[in-house]
Amino acid sequence: MNRRLDTSPSARKWHRWKIVGSIIAILLLAGAIWLIVSKSGEVAHAWAALTHPNPWWLLLLFTGVLVSVPVSAVSQVLMLARTSGVRVRIGEMSTLVVFSTLLNMLPLWPGALGRIGYHRVVHGIPPMRAGIAIVSVRLLGLSAGVVLLALAWMLGGGGTALIIAAWLSVLVGFLLLSLPTAARLPALAAASCWVDIGVSAIRYVAAFHLLGATLDGGMAAAISGTASIASSVPFVGGAPGLREWSVGWMNAQLQFIPDALVIGVLADLLVRAATFIVMLPLVLITGRGLGRRLRAAAAVMAVKDRSPSPQP
Repeated sequence: MNRRLDTSPSARKWHRWKIVGSIIAILLLAGAIWLIVSKSGEVAHAWAALTHPNPWWLLLLFTGVLVSVPVSAVSQVLMLARTSGVRVRIGEMSTLVVFSTLLNMLPLWPGALGRIGYHRVVHGIPPMRAGIAIVSVRLLGLSAGVVLLALAWMLGGGGTALIIAAWLSVLVGFLLLSLPTAARLPALAAASCWVDIGVSAIRYVAAFHLLGATLDGGMAAAISGTASIASSVPFVGGAPGLREWSVGWMNAQLQFIPDALVIGVLADLLVRAATFIVMLPLVLITGRGLGRRLRAAAAVMAVKDRSPSPQP
């Protein structure tokens, strides 16, 4: 089988952009860590709160990370079915989401690229179609972030109940859009992304409370929307560093206190740490089964490659 690398000028230019984005992401993450270390005295109260965490907020944070796995898997399954016609099981996609979430903490989107390769080998899905599905879900996440940020700006002063009501109204709208058959898969995928960004807001509420800070509904919506937008920047895959600074900046706009930037950055690092703590054991638990499936599919593909083509 002839597998050629894309060496076109546009591909080389995009590769250079990814390398530049990766360097920027690493510098931003290093800067975020430096900020926390250098300003540790100013946020001593946050560190003190974190050394004696409220178990309920801690449970909510870890639960939010865990719930995000099947929710994200649903949107991926739906968009992949839309672009390729192949329906992957939710459990299998959830395992892939676990792996890709952990790997995408690194620059260059290694998790997304690995998932594209997996679908090609195991399900025979062309890389372009699998890639379109992944990008489509990311664009839905970006759109959800923009909408949630707009809702927070317009309704944030009305209290948490109003934000929740607005969030539910948008969700119902997506479900109504899914009633026509032609729009069912993308509308349900959008609804899944909308649920995911709502779960993200809950994670941030828990993280801020663990640091001795508070977020009302409008603030949580604004920060979750900002984090989703930052995570969608294409050339810094996974947004390491960029998301921390974005959340810190938004928190500084919402809470006019001297340590707002540092608390925001620290809260996002806490969410990232919680994600790592949850995902790592899940990878260890599910990795063997996924590896067996991948090796079996690769062996079948190799046999087909060695088989002589039928003569006309």
